[in-house]
Amino acid sequence: MKKNVKFILGIILGLSLGSVGVFAANIASRDVSYENKVSNVNNVQEAIEELYILSQNKTFLLENGFRYTGENPNNYVFFNNELWRIIGFLDNKIKIIRSDSIGRYAWNTILSNDWETSSLYHYLNTTYYNSLESVSKNMVENATWRTGAWGNNDITSSQIYDQEGITKATGSNTLTATGYIGLMNISDYGYASSRCYATNSLNTYHEFQCASTNWLYAGIEEKTLTASSQQEIYSFVIYANGYVSSGNGDSNNVATPYEVRPALYLKTAVKIKSGSGTKKDPYLLEM
Repeated sequence: MKKNVKFILGIILGLSLGSVGVFAANIASRDVSYENKVSNVNNVQEAIEELYILSQNKTFLLENGFRYTGENPNNYVFFNNELWRIIGFLDNKIKIIRSDSIGRYAWNTILSNDWETSSLYHYLNTTYYNSLESVSKNMVENATWRTGAWGNNDITSSQIYDQEGITKATGSNTLTATGYIGLMNISDYGYASSRCYATNSLNTYHEFQCASTNWLYAGIEEKTLTASSQQEIYSFVIYANGYVSSGNGDSNNVATPYEVRPALYLKTAVKIKSGSGTKKDPYLLEM
């Protein structure tokens, strides 16, 4: 049974860190500062787990993964000498996304929404991946990505997450793809809105209460990994006002360039060296 667990944003004053030492037992640990508190954690996953326990003024969501949700959680991380953000602990790995776009690219230069044969998959996993500085490149997991699909935007976050695992894209023969670099799924975007993830369909995400409580909303037109299960020429896109579309006219087909924010999974050996996760003091990583 799925669990819906949320904590209202804030730090519990006076909470003893000794009560959460189970996360760091019998391991070599690092000191990480959480707003004037110092804790011992071994890796990024444990840092998020401990923040989940310590926090009341950050929102965390335990549903189909361990996710950040809300307007602006402290999930910034310095990766590849750039600001990235932690989507959460998904599929037993930490998933992060670049804070800013790397530019406008077509999802595919031909009208097919098979991710593993697409031009963007090829670009991200060759040219872009090879451009990462060597230390960061070594932190990236060659992961399995959920490449399932759905046909419309009248669906909630949890419902489309399920479909991403059981419904093939129209042009694809598989539900997964292996690679170093990908994009966020549309379910990631849905879950990032603390106000709307539980009950609202994605076709309402342009409304103020959804966009204003969604840290993944960037005010740009961008593509996601989730493709259409009805028409091979479409994949899900997020418009500048936060509206989610599964395909509507030639301007939304896979060959139309949109902004791209790469996403990736970190290896389990990646640790937090320092930082508090704010934009001014992002987490610093090390292997």
